[in-house]
Amino acid sequence: MENKKQPGGWITTLSSWSQRFIPDAFPLVLILTLLVAVLALVFTESTPLSVLQNWYDGFWSMLSFTINIVMLMFTGFLVANSKPVNKLLLKLAKIPNSTSAAVLLFMIVSIILFYIHFALGMAAAILFGKAMIVEQDKKGNKLPISLIAAAGGFCIVFQAGPTASAPLTVSSAGHFMEEAIGIIPLTETSMALPVILMNVVMAAIFILVFPRLAGKLSLGERDEADQEVLARFQADVAAVQADEAPSMSNFAEWMDNFWGFQVFIGVCGLVMVIISIVKGGLTQLGFGSVNMLFFMLALILHRTPANLTKAAREGITSVSGVVLQFPFYAGIMGLMVAQNADGLSLAKMIADFFTSISTDVTFPLWTFLSGGIINFFVPSGGGLFTAVVLWFSGLLNMLVPSGGSQFIVEAPYIIPAGMELGVDPAKIVNAFTCGDLLTNLIQPFWAIPVLGAYGIKFRKIFPYCLVAFGIAFVVLSGFFLLFMY
Repeated sequence: MENKKQPGGWITTLSSWSQRFIPDAFPLVLILTLLVAVLALVFTESTPLSVLQNWYDGFWSMLSFTINIVMLMFTGFLVANSKPVNKLLLKLAKIPNSTSAAVLLFMIVSIILFYIHFALGMAAAILFGKAMIVEQDKKGNKLPISLIAAAGGFCIVFQAGPTASAPLTVSSAGHFMEEAIGIIPLTETSMALPVILMNVVMAAIFILVFPRLAGKLSLGERDEADQEVLARFQADVAAVQADEAPSMSNFAEWMDNFWGFQVFIGVCGLVMVIISIVKGGLTQLGFGSVNMLFFMLALILHRTPANLTKAAREGITSVSGVVLQFPFYAGIMGLMVAQNADGLSLAKMIADFFTSISTDVTFPLWTFLSGGIINFFVPSGGGLFTAVVLWFSGLLNMLVPSGGSQFIVEAPYIIPAGMELGVDPAKIVNAFTCGDLLTNLIQPFWAIPVLGAYGIKFRKIFPYCLVAFGIAFVVLSGFFLLFMY
């Protein structure tokens, strides 16, 4: 049988390569655990038993941070999965009349929602993407499923907004670096004007490139596998559109579906969040206030306990990857920060190396790179100096993909080094955040919810993520080198 020529040229070639060689997220964390353990043995001259002890001690060290991240993702999902939001997304999915227009609208909405709240963006991108594929298929526009799934994941790079973990951490009272740097409000980090402008420029490039790419990849007839995926998406969208009247035949069911108590509590909680922000400004925003804001919005949007608990049961699956993998990433963090008898650790070796080759102008860019490397392994989160921080964070992000856990690894070394060179800590946090987000584009951890919802492997979306990574790397590096500080 004659093979059909696959669309997309080098994209198809890269996709074929990634399907053969890129592992899934959980096997990757197991491999990375062993790799970092070997690095600790070789470079810190620790004994095998001490390395094992450091991994053991670190394994449960991120429980507090994990629950903050779980609630951040969970409450964002609850808001995104409410009927008012779902109806809005379904209406938007019917608007475009071409493949390129559909991808353009999908990306604009996803970028905005990711900026507001990364979990809201992630959850909304899942339903919106499915609805867009189904509605456009009715019009004869066959959207590449892997591209839509990829865009729903790589738009996380626009999470350098009010819910970015490192800025949220340093804006919260009692954070672990408060004695050294105090409390830094979001207006100086993720919501500073240069960061906002950087996001706007990067978004403009994304929405110019990917709709054109979608047009080139537009499919003819779908194969059997795609037809099965499409049928599943049609069932998912139909389930969301169904609006069955709840049974209220007895007192218990009436209470389950009575809206008054839940909406009243939601409004009261929302009022308190607003009062807190009005009194203290954006300096009051931290993990607690952001989680409270979205939790209260979820109560109001779902209206009844029955609706909210149903959404909560579905939302638990969206955080299963974090619950499963974060202890292993915490163990890797334990390996990174543990010191041998001479006070040497892997994290300090990396920080010292980049500090030794940096100036007050280059350091933030290196931090950006290092954050990316650590993020690959533990995915939780002066012009040239900030550029060094940027690159340094990007590199470390490959090892520690959680922005929050990665910040715990880096901050004790990067921030004092930067301050010694005269760099504002807020600028270092910004560079770290951007570096962390950059390598999220090629680190599978944060794509887990999207991959699970679409039923595809990371290797299928990797080529598009790599394109997004290239664009983001150029834009972020350019801003930190030329314009940011």
